Amino acid sequence: MKNAYLKIAGTIIGAGLFLVSCTKDEFELSTEDSLTPFTSKIGIPSSDFNFKAPSLIKKLPEKSMFHDVPFNLASIVEPSKCTLTPLDDVIAASVSSNLDSIGFDWYDLYAEMNFLSTITDDSPQYFGADGEDTQKVKNITKSLERFWFMPHEIEVRGQHKTTLEDYDKLVDILMFWYERPASEANALAYYFTNFVNVESTFLTETPLITADGFAIALDGAFGQNDLIVIGDGIVDLLEQTGIRRGVIWNGIMAHEWAHHIQFNNQEKWYPNGAADNVPEATRTTELEADFFTGYYVTHKKGGTQNWRRTQQFLELFFNIGDCSFTSDGHHGTPLQRMEAARRGYLLARRIQNKGKVLTANQVHNRFLKQLDKILGNEPARVIQSTDDEIQDEFQFDVQPDALQ
Repeated sequence: MKNAYLKIAGTIIGAGLFLVSCTKDEFELSTEDSLTPFTSKIGIPSSDFNFKAPSLIKKLPEKSMFHDVPFNLASIVEPSKCTLTPLDDVIAASVSSNLDSIGFDWYDLYAEMNFLSTITDDSPQYFGADGEDTQKVKNITKSLERFWFMPHEIEVRGQHKTTLEDYDKLVDILMFWYERPASEANALAYYFTNFVNVESTFLTETPLITADGFAIALDGAFGQNDLIVIGDGIVDLLEQTGIRRGVIWNGIMAHEWAHHIQFNNQEKWYPNGAADNVPEATRTTELEADFFTGYYVTHKKGGTQNWRRTQQFLELFFNIGDCSFTSDGHHGTPLQRMEAARRGYLLARRIQNKGKVLTANQVHNRFLKQLDKILGNEPARVIQSTDDEIQDEFQFDVQPDALQ
């Protein structure tokens, strides 16, 4: 069975790419003025509605997913050798711009509902808030299918803020995933669309509500194929760091696609797990996905990115590193993630000169040989691109069998 790590529990979003340095107290919400999920400024009496946040009842299959981009408003990143990134600054600015107490109270549930909605969303898909990236995503999907010999295996879906403003979709989510009776689902959907969404500018405007990206191997569960889901928010946030949208889409999609390659080879590659503890195991598989991504986006038969775009691509992976060393969702530090992607890039440069495309198994073996170097002394952020440097980097690591 395909393998991943289930990260859904209650209203908490799973393990992730980034954490932001903020707490509820930092936003100075006064007790007198603060709102709760049960009442609002417009004076809706809780006794009349008695609303309680619904608990998730229907579960996703075990060992079925990676959840790559969670966000927790109350999480803290301690200053350390593991530095914060430009993306952290963008997220902090986004949070502080219009976070309100209603948004804080309902954020986790809203993010969870939006996440769940994409899994069973059979509507025509579009990418970007106005569909501006739809053709780009179709082209990348075809390229990934061709490069990794995986035609029609994976469906790519978009995640949008408008889902949480759609009364009918909210009713469907509440009835299916939370198994609420129709009367309660309708009452909650009415409350969300007519009161919560009206009173909180944060929930309907923040890109964080769609800052998601994940791969999920459903194996037919819920009548669904294997999926990759990319939210509008994560693309928009990363674009604010100065990275081009095309680079972002290529990088995120290739990374999530690499997780599906791991799912297909889990029993062979990691029969006893990727490490003896969850944080290290997650880090290993995430860094491998970064390595695969660097290889794909650089290869002339893959993403075909030139050096200028590759520099931005490496910055992308620097931005999505995290410092949560003991978290089950630790993906690697910013510098480790960039180094994993860089080494994948160097491998592609070395191999493609021979006119070869490595199999997924060969790329996996190359990654394992590089892992200690990726995790060792953190590399400087000065990225060399000379042919001599590329030749020297892999002359002992790439064996002749890899070129066959």
